[in-house]
Amino acid sequence: MNSLRLKKMSYLKFKFFLSSDEDGTFWPGVVELPLEKELPTENISNDENKNQRIITGIILFVILSLFFLNKLSAFILLILLAFIAAKEWFDLFEYSIFIPYPLLLFSALGPLIVVYFYDLSDIIVPYFIFPLGLIIYLGFFTNYSMYDKFGSAIVFHSWFSIGIASLGALLRYEELLFVYCSILSIAMSDIFAYEIGKRIGKRKLAENISPNKTIEGFLGGLLVGAFFMTLNITINLNKPILQSLIISLFFIFFGVLGDLFMSKIKRSIDVKDSGTIFPGHGGLLDRIDSYLISFPFLLIVFHFYYLNF
Repeated sequence: MNSLRLKKMSYLKFKFFLSSDEDGTFWPGVVELPLEKELPTENISNDENKNQRIITGIILFVILSLFFLNKLSAFILLILLAFIAAKEWFDLFEYSIFIPYPLLLFSALGPLIVVYFYDLSDIIVPYFIFPLGLIIYLGFFTNYSMYDKFGSAIVFHSWFSIGIASLGALLRYEELLFVYCSILSIAMSDIFAYEIGKRIGKRKLAENISPNKTIEGFLGGLLVGAFFMTLNITINLNKPILQSLIISLFFIFFGVLGDLFMSKIKRSIDVKDSGTIFPGHGGLLDRIDSYLISFPFLLIVFHFYYLNF
């Protein structure tokens, strides 16, 4: 009896590792626990965490689908994402009194609102306002060392706000179904990258950044995601299949880069997840990091190649 109690106590120290994996996958999967022979509940814990991830994944899919019933509700979803993402970043870097949350929220919301209600060229306005506001606040209202805080805030401004604004621009100018299917294409890429990597993956893709990612998983996810995205562009936008395939390959590839970028940020500040809002999945930024570089790429392609805007 005492032996069993000790084994249960030893399990608690690994609770931190159960929050999510480092693959950045949209879809649920099994989290790999640290090895310890004396843990009798390891398989049970894996199963419980997998079930938790499955339930959360299904809920996320349903929520996404419900918000994408029309463009206004989809835009409202982007607004909600901006609120949550700004708060997660605020907590990750412990800005406290260094940088106020409303200023960071402006960084997330300003470009999105401008491109959706005005014009894409007007995005320059919030991109001027935020750095100036940041400099004024840090220069005149704080007396602390501010360089690391300033740098991380500019990273958020350059990464998240561009990504969410690109989604907003595409939502405004393109068909709703096309944007919805584009999001699902990256989701499908994540699913197959995880599952293929888990089953046959041998060679590490970027071990120093995200140890669980494999080259086999990357290639599998790239091909599957590009296939779905090619169908999306060809059917919904009526574009030539070869051109659609080339764009799709780059689109999914930039999604992987976005995932790795967030993994590197978390590793640099020694955290596993950006938050805990999604049980078994981590934070919001963990779930949408793949979209924050791929959609700016897609926006650039459409703006200069398709000339739709």
